[in-house]
Amino acid sequence: MIPLLNVRETFTPADHQTHRRYPFEVPPACAELRIWVRYTPKHLTAQESFVLIEAAVGRQIADLATQVGEAMAARWATGLGQPAKGSRVGNLLTVSLDDAEGTYRGAGHRQANDQRLALGPTTASPGLIAGPLPPGTWTLTLSAHTLVSAQCELAIQIDAETASSC
Repeated sequence: MIPLLNVRETFTPADHQTHRRYPFEVPPACAELRIWVRYTPKHLTAQESFVLIEAAVGRQIADLATQVGEAMAARWATGLGQPAKGSRVGNLLTVSLDDAEGTYRGAGHRQANDQRLALGPTTASPGLIAGPLPPGTWTLTLSAHTLVSAQCELAIQIDAETASSC
């Protein structure tokens, strides 16, 4: 295996709903790309989650009340507090991939905070598109859909399998 990219970063809520691009060089005669993306924590604690959920529901009730009146908004909100007590709010980071020719090669939009993806000429992990692996600068885009923890530690590792690395 030939290492192509090894990134470790810390994200914060300031990075919420942002995209970061990570270029990496794919060598000639690449037979397979292996991508490993992991981040932690996945979820806030139950108590931290409950505080966020209560605040969000409160904002929704207030917004709804301005549109349909307080009585209707209160009826809508009945019973919402109990399910929220067991819920956990999580961070969500996803990846997409573009090859050296600028062709979109798919995405790993999954809930898991530890993903191992593979891409080759004839096979690919779900969400990725199998096909030729042209040499040159590829780009992995990391999308921070939701960042709710004070810090979120991210690691990205991309390796290439070539005929000479077997």
